[in-house]
Amino acid sequence: MQAAAHGFSSSRLAAAVAAAALVASLAGCTSAPDPPDQQSPTVQSSPATATAPAPRAFVAVLEKYSEEMRAAGATAVIIQMKSRVGDWSSAEGVRSLENQEPVQLTDQTHIGDITMTMVAVSVMKLVEEGKIQLDDPIQKYLPDFESIIKPPGPITIRSLLSHRSEMPHHWDSPIDIGNRRFTHEERLSFVAAMSWTGGSGSRYYYSNTNYSALALLVEKLRGKDIGAVIHTDNVEPLGLQDTLMSGGDPGPQRMVHGYTKENGELFDNTLAPFHAGSPDTGMISTVPELNTYFAALQKGTLLTLQSVQEMHQAKYETFGLGLVRRYDSCSNNDYFGHVGVVRGYAALALISADGSRQVAMAVSRAPVPDLIGFDDWRSLEMSEVAVAALDLAC
Repeated sequence: MQAAAHGFSSSRLAAAVAAAALVASLAGCTSAPDPPDQQSPTVQSSPATATAPAPRAFVAVLEKYSEEMRAAGATAVIIQMKSRVGDWSSAEGVRSLENQEPVQLTDQTHIGDITMTMVAVSVMKLVEEGKIQLDDPIQKYLPDFESIIKPPGPITIRSLLSHRSEMPHHWDSPIDIGNRRFTHEERLSFVAAMSWTGGSGSRYYYSNTNYSALALLVEKLRGKDIGAVIHTDNVEPLGLQDTLMSGGDPGPQRMVHGYTKENGELFDNTLAPFHAGSPDTGMISTVPELNTYFAALQKGTLLTLQSVQEMHQAKYETFGLGLVRRYDSCSNNDYFGHVGVVRGYAALALISADGSRQVAMAVSRAPVPDLIGFDDWRSLEMSEVAVAALDLAC
């Protein structure tokens, strides 16, 4: 890793956190209030605008991250923080290198693996309706599953949601996947010839292919494609206007472009066909709508609170059912959300357990050779910064 050369280095993060912590210590820290009734976004197109005259120690960390990302070549960095000590947002950079239009807080971007949370919500709705049970094997509902891919045994829905099936990852396939639109069956077939050991209840192993299987399940039981199901279960109830599945109509209207560079040649990855209709990386949204979405999920607007608690499980695990867990040192609890990475883009959304603090971030990364990965070092440092800022807003 060369975090110091290309991003927000650990030493600089520590320095920013230390400086911000001094401000926080002078201001004092009280216990968090009950979650607010509404978490609708406050649109702020001007960068680094505070909405409350309160101590905002977290701002130093977020500003430093944005500055260093931009200095390292990121074409856009968008952040929105919401907390009881004040709200803050920043939109720095340009929508595209071609037109050089300033990026706006409400511009749409790829959210990558955050798509999985929305699929998980749709699965949990089926559980609430009694159509499936989490510990049922997926083979019970998809007999053809065995003919597409050879599992080592019964594979439970819970193990697919929590990445504990040890199903191979299609990015590790020896097949040259290329860049076109694929069906869920095709994504599963990429790993059909790969060794799959372990099965349900195995060690945690992050694999996007789990969600291709879940998409087949949801589509069969709902009778419509996964993008339409996500819209019905996740988007429509909240009145989100800019959250949609890529590859459908109408397409995004204000899209931030994401770039990579291979052998000196610049590639624009905006609306890459590979992600169209994908249950693991296909969704597009905005930073404010990500905050609105995770606030609603945490509060029990989309699912019962019992289902939300089920998604949080298991304690001390990195990944629950479609949700990432990060430790909250402020409350000795956890933050919940997800990180999303696709070629040229990174996104993140985290919210505290009580709903009082949350942050969403989107970066159009520096145009460099860029592998896709949930746990690549750039997404890990994004998580570090987000957690540091949230901790400073306690």
